Amino acid sequence: MKTLKILFIVAAVCSIQTAFGQCRTFVKNNCREAMGEYVPGENFSAAKLLAGDQAEVRMTFHSGEDYRLLICNHPILGQVEFQVLDTEENMIFDNVENDNSDHFDFRVAGTQEFIIRLKAPDSKDTSLNPQGCVAIMVGRKLAE
Repeated sequence: MKTLKILFIVAAVCSIQTAFGQCRTFVKNNCREAMGEYVPGENFSAAKLLAGDQAEVRMTFHSGEDYRLLICNHPILGQVEFQVLDTEENMIFDNVENDNSDHFDFRVAGTQEFIIRLKAPDSKDTSLNPQGCVAIMVGRKLAE
């Protein structure tokens, strides 16, 4: 029984690493170009979401920097909605109110933490439950 538990844990860890590896490959092949003149950071947040899933991430942004926050997702999910809120949950940006933009360009006056909320659209076909990679990338504009 103990061996079975260990095998289950190893299998779970391997599947998580495989899923993240697939997301990393997807981002490398499909998302970097959308950063435009912004230089993407080495790290990004990514997860596999099912239709209708929601996720929330907190990120810190530093004063004096021009940022692009890019939400890049596998097309199977459809248009992912995202919002940027301050820590008091005041709305800073909502992509639905901005032509379903996949990015938000901004500058903060002082170092600040934001909450990024994502929502994958519900599936129109109830017999399918699509799953796809959703990545939050942050890029900085180089000083001119």
